[in-house]
Parts: sequence; C-alpha cells; structure tokens
Amino acid sequence: MGRNAPRRRGTSALVSTLAVALVAAALAVLPQNGASADPAGSASEITLADPADTQPRTDRPLMAGTSGFLHRQTGITGLLWTDYADGTSTVVKNADGVYVPAGSCASLGGPNCGVAWYGSDSDLVALPSAGSVALWDPATRTTTSITTKEAYRGLAGRTVLTEYAVHDLVDGTWRSRAIKPDFMRITSLAVKAADAHGALIDLGSSVYYLDLATATATEAFSGPYSQQYEVLDDDRIGWYDSASSELHLKPRTDPGADEQVIDLPSPGTQLDGAPVLSGDWLLLPLYTGTGTSELRAVSLKDGSSHTLAAKAGSYLLGASGGTALVTGGTGASDWWVRRFTEAADGTPGLEQLAQIPAKENAKTGLALSRGSLRVAEDDPSGTADTTSLRTLAVTGGQLTASAPEAGDEVLSRCPYPGVTCSVLWGNRGDDPRDAFLGTTGSGLTGKDRLSAMNDGSSNWTLEFGTTGGHIVDVSDDYAVYESGGTAPEQYIGEFGQGQKLKRSVRAAALSGSTLWSASTTGKLTSYSLAEDKTLATVTVPGMSCVPSELQAAGRWVYWACGTDSAGVYDTKAATSRAVSGGDVLLGDGFTVRHDHAAGTLVLTEAATGATRVVASDLPEKGTATDRRYRWTVDEYTGLVAWFDLFEQTHVATTGVTPSTVTAFRSETTSYVGSGTPFQGSWLLSRPVSSWSVTFASVQSGARGKATRTVTGGASTARVATDWSGTTVDNARFPNGGFTWTLKATGTGTASAVTVATGEGFLQGGAPVRHDFGSVDGVDGRGDLLTLNSSGGLTFQSGTGTGKFGEKISGSGWATSIKAVPFGDLNGDRCNDVLVRLSSGALRAYKPRCGAAVTPTTSYTTLASSGWTQYDVLTSPGDVSGDGRPDLIARVASTGTVYLYKGTSTGTLSARVKLYDNWKSYKKIVGAGDLNGDGIGDLLAQDTSNTLYRYNGKGDGTFAARVKVFGDWGGSYDTVVVVGDITDDGRADLVSRDTGGNLYRNNGDGKGSFGSRTKIATGWGGYRSVS
Repeated sequence: MGRNAPRRRGTSALVSTLAVALVAAALAVLPQNGASADPAGSASEITLADPADTQPRTDRPLMAGTSGFLHRQTGITGLLWTDYADGTSTVVKNADGVYVPAGSCASLGGPNCGVAWYGSDSDLVALPSAGSVALWDPATRTTTSITTKEAYRGLAGRTVLTEYAVHDLVDGTWRSRAIKPDFMRITSLAVKAADAHGALIDLGSSVYYLDLATATATEAFSGPYSQQYEVLDDDRIGWYDSASSELHLKPRTDPGADEQVIDLPSPGTQLDGAPVLSGDWLLLPLYTGTGTSELRAVSLKDGSSHTLAAKAGSYLLGASGGTALVTGGTGASDWWVRRFTEAADGTPGLEQLAQIPAKENAKTGLALSRGSLRVAEDDPSGTADTTSLRTLAVTGGQLTASAPEAGDEVLSRCPYPGVTCSVLWGNRGDDPRDAFLGTTGSGLTGKDRLSAMNDGSSNWTLEFGTTGGHIVDVSDDYAVYESGGTAPEQYIGEFGQGQKLKRSVRAAALSGSTLWSASTTGKLTSYSLAEDKTLATVTVPGMSCVPSELQAAGRWVYWACGTDSAGVYDTKAATSRAVSGGDVLLGDGFTVRHDHAAGTLVLTEAATGATRVVASDLPEKGTATDRRYRWTVDEYTGLVAWFDLFEQTHVATTGVTPSTVTAFRSETTSYVGSGTPFQGSWLLSRPVSSWSVTFASVQSGARGKATRTVTGGASTARVATDWSGTTVDNARFPNGGFTWTLKATGTGTASAVTVATGEGFLQGGAPVRHDFGSVDGVDGRGDLLTLNSSGGLTFQSGTGTGKFGEKISGSGWATSIKAVPFGDLNGDRCNDVLVRLSSGALRAYKPRCGAAVTPTTSYTTLASSGWTQYDVLTSPGDVSGDGRPDLIARVASTGTVYLYKGTSTGTLSARVKLYDNWKSYKKIVGAGDLNGDGIGDLLAQDTSNTLYRYNGKGDGTFAARVKVFGDWGGSYDTVVVVGDITDDGRADLVSRDTGGNLYRNNGDGKGSFGSRTKIATGWGGYRSVS
C-alpha cells in the first residue's frame, strides 16, 4: 500500500568513514555458588556474592548473535557482551571509553529505545552517537565507524539501516543502497523486528517487510490494530493482536501473500512485554503483579500452553534458529539469562546461558591478610560502612571461602579524592587486626586515629595528635603513619604501646617488626622495632634514587622512584629486578599493578620478571590509585582480591612460590623445672599447614639423649606450645641444657623448614652421669670426685667451659676408701656414690642433689665384705638396657672382669663374668655413652699405652675392642671419662699425670677424643680422682 513521502537524498550524499580502535577486555562473570574460573590459565578463582536485595537484578537482552549476546543490567553503566561458550562478559567500549546509552535509550526500560538499535542477529554491535554509528566487534574488541547525514535507524545483522538506505561492507568497502520503492522512509522507532535477512517496518497504517538482499520493502500487513506486536522468525513474519489473541502470519519469501490468522487462547492477563515468535511457539511475558513476569509458551499447532518460568523478566528477545533469550530463575541469587529451546519431541524448555549477579551494595574497601578477607560496603541506612569476614583456603588446588560473618563497622578517612571509600590495611594474623584511618571525633572530625579492628571488642588504636595524615604501612603490632599539613612528620607506633619513633618523612615499609627505610640514594636500611636496633644497610642494584615508596613482603622489598623507575629487591640474593610502578601492591614473590588504562590487574613475578593478567575489566572509579579500595593483595598467601562491575568480590590464587616460612617474633621461656614448663609462642611470617617443635636434650641420661616432638595443624599466624620436660612416654628429660627446633610447612608447599631454634635449661629431670650438682643444683655437667689426704671427699663441679670450679666437700672419710661415682640407684633422681671400705664392705651413699657426701649420708649396704678382691671398680653407665647404672669390677689376682647390674630395689645383682683375664690392661675406665647410641661404653689402656674402646651392646656385654689411641697416656696415673664439661653434649676425658697436671680431651661424640688441653695444675695431692 503506497503513500506520499518526501523523496530521499541521492546515494552520492552518503558519506562513510572508517576508524579502528582497541576498546575492551574480558571480565569473568561467575556463578554465585562459588564456582571458579581461570583467567590466568594456572590460578584458581572464586566469585563471592553478597546480595543486598531479594528482587532480581533487571537484565534486558538487546541482541542475540552467533557467539554471544548483548544486554543491559541495572546498576551497570553501559552495555555488556556475554559469550555463550564460557559466560564471560565484556563491557562494550568505543574510542572514548565505556559506551553509555543516551537519549531515548538512556534508561534500561525506556519504551522509546528502538528495536535493533544496538543490532540484531550477528556478532556486531551498533553504538550510535550524534551523526555516526560505531560498529563494535566482540571478537577483536575494535570499532568500525560509519558516518552518514541520514538518521540512523538500526542494525539488522551486519547491515546498517538509515532513514532512506541500507549500508553494508562488501570486500572491506562500505556499500550504500537506496531502499525501494522511492517513497520508502524509515521513521524513528519504525523498526519493529529485524534479523540478518530483513526487518519489519511499521509506518503506522501499514507494516512493510524490508528484504536486505534486494533493499526492497514490500507491504505485508495493512490496518493493524492498536495493540499489535510485530514478530518474525526464520521463515515467517507477522503480528500478534493482544486484544483478540490472534496471530497473523505470512511467509518471509512472499510478503504479499494472503495472511494466515491463528486464533490462540487468551492468556487471561495483560502482557508485560513484547511476545516472540519461535518456531511453532509464541512466547508471552505475562503480568503477575509480583515484580516478575510469567513466561508462557503457546503452541501454534494446538493452542496448548506451557509455563516455562513462573518467575521471569519481561524482556524477550528473538534469535535465529527458532530460539529466544529471556531472563528468569527462582530469585535474586538464582537469576539467569536463558535460551528457549525445543526438544526433539517438540517439548518447549529453557537452558541457562549466564547468571545475572544479584544487586549488591557499593563496595568501599577490602583487606586480605593470611587468608582472611574483609569487605567493606556502603550501608544505605547508616553513616559507617559495614564489613564482613571470610576465611579462604586452598584445598587440592581449589580455592574455597567460608560463609561471611559480620565484622565491625568502619568509618574511615578516604585517601582518594572524588570517591567515598574505606581503605583497609590487611592485618589479620594476630592481634591487632585489619586497620584503617579514622578520627577521634564523630563524623570524621577531630584528630587522626589509627584503629585496628578487634571485631566484637574494643579496637586497638594509635593517636599522635595530628590531622590530615595517612597510613603508610601496617604489619602485625606496628604501623607507620605520616601527618598532614605543611610540616609533615613520620610516626612509627605499636598498637597497645604507643609511639616508638618520630622522624622526618621518608619511604618506609613494615614486615612484621622489621622497618625498612630509605633516606640515601641507592640504599635501604632495615631496623628491628622489637630490639630497637639497626639490622643492616644494603645497596640495591639499579635503585639510582632515594625511593619515594617502599613495600615489604617475605624476603622482597618493592621500591619506586616516583614515576621514573621501580623494582623489587631480593633480600636473600641481594639482587633487584625492574618492574612497572604506579598503582602497585607487593605480594610474597610478586607485584600486582592496576593498569587503569586497560582495566586490568597485571602480575609480575619477582624472581623471573614474567607478567600476566590476573583480572580484567575492573571498573574505573576516576582515581589514579585505588588499591585497598577496589583491589588488594595478601602479602602472606599469594591471593589477590578485587571488585567487579557488579560489586561482587573475586579472589584468585597466583601460583607464585612464596618465601620460606620465618618467625616474625619468638617468645619463649628458657627454664624448665618442677611446676615450671617451657612456654613458646611464635608469630610466623605466613600461614602454615602444619608445624612441630622438637625438644632435644644436650646431655645423655640413663637411656641416652632424649627427644620430644610436639605437633600442630594449620595456623594462619601464631603457633604455641607448652612442654613439661618429658618424653612422649612421660619419661623425664636429662638435667641440663636442651634445644628446641620449630619447623613448619608453609601453606602450598610440601616440605617442612626450620623456622626458629633456641635453647634452655632443665632441672628436676633425669640425672646425668657424673653430675652431682653445684651450688645452683644439678646442671647436667660432669663433676669429678676427689679424695684428699685429710679424708675430704669433694665434688669438683664442671663449669661448662672445660674446667672445674665450685667445690662441694664432705669430711671424715678414711683415706683408704675407694669412691666410685655412680648413677641413680634408688630412683630419687640424684646420682649416688659407691664407697668400698677397707673392710671390703660396699655401700651405696645417696646424697641429695647438690649436697656433699659424708660418712653420715644415708646409705645402703650392698655387701658387708669381699670387695677388696677387686682392683678396678668403675661404672660405665647402663650397659644392660634397663635404664639403671651398672658396675664393672676386675679381680686383682686373676684379671677376671665381672658385671654387676643395678636393680629396681636399689641394689646390685649377682655378678656376671664378662672376661677371663684382663691383667694386660693397666686402666679400665667406665666411660658412659661415647658414641651416641645411649649405651654405656668402656675404655681400657694396656701396658703398651694403647687406648681401646669397648662399645656397650645394650645386653650386658660389649663389642670387640676398637683402638682409640696408640702410645697414649704413659705419664697418666688417673684417667676419668667425666661426662660433658664443655656443654656440647659429648662425654669428655680428664686425666692426671704424675706431676699433678690435669688435662682434658674433648669427646667427639663418635667414640674418640680430640687433642689434650691442660686445664689445671697442683692436683697431685689428691689420693684419688674419679
């Protein structure tokens, strides 16, 4: 049906220009149930949702292409392109940045935004602007611009529709064709349906079908009713009368043919939006009054109705192939863009394409520390921002997060102009915790106050009486702050303690209690805040300035010289690697930089310099820096977190190998005694999956050296243990020194490393051979027992330095006695002394620990006579493996050697012969454990002055002899293996020569001794030394 219309301009008046520019990058839009994506190719990523509304976010599909679809969402500036294959969405950009719909399309639900205004049925998006339209290609993220003096009307497939013409690219050149017949003019909003092959044009009294192949418009329908909705699919064109429920159809190949009218059942309610023709189904969005629509499919064959979604969006979009796009689900957290499908048996259904994130409150800050994530968000009903906490973990390579828990509110001074934010400093490992800069007054008035959030309890705070300042760094107990004003100063404080340092402003960073500073070109200085001393000053390769910024994490220090240069210094290797500066945060072994121009977070590995993008399409907030506001790094675990367009939180692992676990702080006691356990607490440099503390005695007890290992599981920061000085089976450790070794397996690593070591001193434990005590009690050191010519029996106390010092003497002894230092025979944990009297009696004297032994000291008679037959009485310690001291005796007349085992009743068992004739040995010395196997050994010197060792076997016998020295000790009248007198845990040998000189040979712990050292003179007056 023709009508009068002004003639269009000639095709020569159409002007085309071509411009190409890079415009956008990808953003992973992930399911809200915690599923993960892998934008970096090797990392694990999760998306964390925190819906702020039960009502689903409105999503309006605008175009369905072959590889993805174009749509708009409430709360999102601009348009989104989402790929069918992986669900990733891209913010559409032109040369000026994010494309923002304007005019009649400014509102997402604007009724006057034309059909196909942004495109239809292709992977090409139209971005109209005044006088031109840019065509954006999702595959390349580039635009091609076409400029025309005619008004733009839409994009059908890859063909641009203007008022009087159609325009397409042929062999790379724009082709413009006038629409026929000549009177045909596409008015504003006249395009009612379109695909890659044609468009329905409503001119008021008639509907025309425009065939794009021929650029010819043919009248298809005339005189439609007011409540009409034009529809088309792959084969048909038509319109639906919502008043009568009649569907009018014609074949696309013959728009002039007679129409087919299908009388469909009334839906019983009004439409919420335009219907879609999809194959043999008409899809209707029906009004429900609940804020969502019901999606119903009506069969064109039999009129039957099928409810596809009880809750759906009102916007439907037809797509080629007999499909359509619609939104729907069960609620805000389960709302999807879905595609209409028809099963093989003809049953209609929906399949999910991409999840629509629920509406969330604006995020204002975030902190990430030791696997703890805190997110701050705007509270629409309050002044302060709310925070929530989650615990993150990596299990089997998969990152997981706990359910959110409410944290304290935060009212923070935002350091970034033009935005409202709550910048947070991750500090979650130990008290104090995540920190922010607030003020002493209400509503951010008053003096600056640094607050460390102690959720549910009073915050730790630091105040310096200043205003207008900012936080430089926070780590565990410590913070660096710079005041504002014309004469700023730098303060270093300890939460709970106050100010520690005040100095001029300079670059500074914290790593635990280590403060890094820069005030000299090319040099960095480390200072221990815990010990109040300088640790080191290092020269940094490539740092040809006094840095303006420092950051520290693990073994790495990031430095920046303004905008000129930046690098990462490896404190272990003393090397530096150049990196890009700017909006950067340092992690353990990497930097992350927000590239604001590209909208990406770029990771650079400190060890290799390799770079990769870990996050894309971060929304730009107009600030040069937005770290800790829109994104952050966990300097302890290698995690990175950021907020996306939808205000959802993303967290990703980096896969970068972290530094070896160290201890930021060790707090240990050094004494273990009765009722006084060892107490140890260590603040670790990063989270660990397991840890252990191994205690080891320096000295040997009756059963050798003792060890005890205490183990623990995963910890984010601090590990602690108590230890009472016993083994796992509750046996007591030997008296004297002990060592402890803390090992830990860092999270994400397989092997434990030594984190810290220390030593301590134990009393009240198991007695150590030859240790009879000092004025301070037993000390695990060997003591000599001397008898002088006046009948004084004296313990000469070992000093630990290889000599003897204090004396504990008991008088009244006959000079004819033979005193034998012995172990603990009666179980009182004090060593005893065997004394043979001239009568042949043998007694076991039991002095208290550290007390002298006198004739009146409590004793047990072991034998009343017969012991004068022995010319050698010596104790090698325990040689039978029962933990009790034993005695070796040699018969003078025959040289026969016997073993007397200690018993549980405090006596000696019947003798057992070991050897028949040892007359060839002029000295037999009980030596204790010489080779570290926990079994007592013997030394024997023959008449040719060869010294041999007999290793105890633990069954009451000895192995074959082993030569220790040849031509040794010919001038010695006394040889004693006194135990350890050098505090190295090895039994030492002391000898006296005929001149009264005393020598020491240090034991090597392997059964031999070092060269001799003279340690005393004038010992010739002692009748015996044992």
